Amino acid sequence: MTDTTLANPAPTSDSAWGEVLAEYRDACTALHAEVGRAQHSGRDIDPTIADAHAWAARALIETPATHIVHIGQKIRAADNLVNLAALYPRLPDILLRDLFGLIGIEAGDQRLLPYPVQ
Repeated sequence: MTDTTLANPAPTSDSAWGEVLAEYRDACTALHAEVGRAQHSGRDIDPTIADAHAWAARALIETPATHIVHIGQKIRAADNLVNLAALYPRLPDILLRDLFGLIGIEAGDQRLLPYPVQ
């Protein structure tokens, strides 16, 4: 995924990924707030906000990853976009567990690097 010898039509940088991820997180926050507002008011969700969330999720998914963790973030975005978990229960969790298992991470709160030597 990050091999520079592979063809990559749209190379990206860590800062570019960070910008797309920030836009996606902002869209998620706005959508959560809109869902809450709709529940309390009994009205429909504003389609503009739902569309903005879908656009941000697609942008994140289509942005080339520079780190394996980005693939995990793409899986979560895809789950939020098309509700994978409803179609196949626990699929996002299974994919993430397998993905991170390949690089030796067994728990989400596990340190990726050892403590520094003092």
